[in-house]
Amino acid sequence: MALLWSLALIVAAVSASKEVFSEVSIHGESGLKIHVPGIFDISSVSAAIKNTDGTIEIHSLEKEGEGWSLVNDDAKVKPGDSLTYKTSAIIDGENIESEWKTVPLNYPLAPVRSLRRTVVFRDDFNSWNPNNPKWNVIVTANQGGTFTKDRFDENFLYHGRMQLTQLWGKCSYGDNWGCDRSAASDILPPIMSGRIRSVPAIRYGRVEVRAKIPQGDWLWPAIWLLPRDNHYGGWPRSGEIDIMESRGNLKVSYGGGNHGINEVSSHLHFGPKWNNNPGPNLAHGEKYSGSWHGWHTYALEWTADHIITYVDNQEIMHIRTPNEGWWNRAHLGGGNIWASGGKNAPFDQPFQLILNVAVGGGFFPDHASYNTPKPWHGGSHPMRDFWEKRGTWMPTWHGEEACMAVDYIEMTQY
Repeated sequence: MALLWSLALIVAAVSASKEVFSEVSIHGESGLKIHVPGIFDISSVSAAIKNTDGTIEIHSLEKEGEGWSLVNDDAKVKPGDSLTYKTSAIIDGENIESEWKTVPLNYPLAPVRSLRRTVVFRDDFNSWNPNNPKWNVIVTANQGGTFTKDRFDENFLYHGRMQLTQLWGKCSYGDNWGCDRSAASDILPPIMSGRIRSVPAIRYGRVEVRAKIPQGDWLWPAIWLLPRDNHYGGWPRSGEIDIMESRGNLKVSYGGGNHGINEVSSHLHFGPKWNNNPGPNLAHGEKYSGSWHGWHTYALEWTADHIITYVDNQEIMHIRTPNEGWWNRAHLGGGNIWASGGKNAPFDQPFQLILNVAVGGGFFPDHASYNTPKPWHGGSHPMRDFWEKRGTWMPTWHGEEACMAVDYIEMTQY
């Protein structure tokens, strides 16, 4: 028995553009502030201000946190005044200049947190090539496998040995017998599910995925990001951003509500150890409907100041970076492993996109009430128990309805 995860893709045209963004505001009682939100590859920013007599003043902006700012507390401006100005910045050694613009100072500009918006990766999934250099197909018996066809009969599950390097020519993760596993007290993993990880990574920006998540008992679809380099160490030290997770069951009842296919949720994960991960309690959000099984657009907006997730332009989670940083906000104590990073560390490094469907796992709590009895618990044979009770859950898997289908993904760097 294998879970076939339907994904089709094609390498799409990637467009890139550079643009200087800025914000203007009254500073204090009557001062003027021009702020250009920053990105890691700029070296200088300046602003040209046109006075009412037509003369032009050139000012250099000073580095301020993640951005660049010019403050003139002697400007004597007031709401209703206007400012004519343009900005220029050196980005990757190239001078990028904005157009002249006149801005009313009593009009609050929407905050934009970047100088550049570049689509670094888009895939429209019109065909699928497992050797596509933009995707890593994850092959492991730890946390789920690759999407494929049936390779094993039931006797193999109970008595065989799974050597993934021999079967597929590679193995992605060897921890917890991920590359070489034998059936012993428990059986081999009876389900092969799908997981792919983007090769391109972004540090701040927007991720958008249009997908149809599966419906079926014990299916766990997820759209999420993990750090490219594990800059602060292994999970969860370097963080995790969950854009969307859901459960395929019709009923997952606990805490006075239903948390099955009617719910999509978002979380952050961070902490010094796998068993000291306060992120999901401090940073999470949920959105409810009758069912999220249909086509929906899931998105992430990520800056140094906030992490926001959406479904169909409705916020799921809105998390602002704490001024004291995540280590102090979580009261973790001891030496701050993120002290060398920004206040938003560990979410100040490049992350990669992951699409996957898992089966079972800790996302299905023992204390919940389900539409069918949970076939495994915290005993010594969870996979064997799951497989031998397949008569309860297999009828809920209806072909492609039990698959994650993806229309497109787009990753935009800010």
